[in-house]
Amino acid sequence: MHPKLLIWDWNGTILDDTDLCLEIENELLNERGMRPITKDWYLSNFSFPIRAYYERMGYTFETESYLDVSERFMARYTARCAECALRAGVRNVLEQAQRRGIKQTLLSVTEQSELRKETSRFGVCGFFSEVLGTDDALGFSKVERAKAYLGRIGIEPKDALFIGDTDHDVEAANAVGCACVLLEGGHQSREVLERCGVPVFASADALGRALFH
Repeated sequence: MHPKLLIWDWNGTILDDTDLCLEIENELLNERGMRPITKDWYLSNFSFPIRAYYERMGYTFETESYLDVSERFMARYTARCAECALRAGVRNVLEQAQRRGIKQTLLSVTEQSELRKETSRFGVCGFFSEVLGTDDALGFSKVERAKAYLGRIGIEPKDALFIGDTDHDVEAANAVGCACVLLEGGHQSREVLERCGVPVFASADALGRALFH
């Protein structure tokens, strides 16, 4: 692999926040008298669009809207995000790519202003030429933003590599004709990731070895 551009996902790929998300999901379910979910269930069922994943948890959105639930989740997540840490080895990969002059961009379904706060908080904002979040906290697709971004910067899809932790990252990469690799240990199980038909790495260190050696 010799990409000129790395397009990174944030949640679960760079930031190790899976356990925090699971904890908040179960807090919300408990408050509504709904059955809690296990980590195995979460890793097997988390997906985009987020609304469909919520419906699999048991939400019907008859007495409260999807927007209400999303905003309650994000309020708790934002308040506690600092409890998380970067995934082991990720900073080293970011640094190696930077030393080699490889352009790096962050593309996330996290709301734009919050994404900038989080990348600054964890000291990685300087690795990215652009930090691309969304206009809201509803977890919509990143496909159209990926298309618009590559069209704007003029890099050929064959020269870009998506790095993510879910099948949605593969969907976005396929939509723009880019290669994609996935990191195990994020928001979906290895079994789910292996069904995507792209390389799956057990760690950021393993990814770094594939990229730079």
